[in-house]
Amino acid sequence: GTCIGLTSRIPQVYKTYTTRSAKDLSEKTLALNVTANSCFLFYTSVNLQYALMMNCFMIITLESSLIYMKYKFKHMKKSASSNSLLNLNELVDDLESDTEQ
Repeated sequence: GTCIGLTSRIPQVYKTYTTRSAKDLSEKTLALNVTANSCFLFYTSVNLQYALMMNCFMIITLESSLIYMKYKFKHMKKSASSNSLLNLNELVDDLESDTEQ
């Protein structure tokens, strides 16, 4: 169960990284997950539960990377594909004017 719980976060980190979009991620949920796992990490370290301790550390790392990407990708400009039709029309107009001359 610990391994499945840990690997359940990897697809979200991968998708966020590859799409460069984290706008749908909730900062509050991510912060709560980091806080909860930090508390649990403390508990597992006091009770020397190494497997669970490693799991908590990895979850904190993955959730923190999502928080980082949330703020990093927030300020990124939209891709050129969103303007491609406008740019294509301008390019066609330029080519037509060049061929007429």
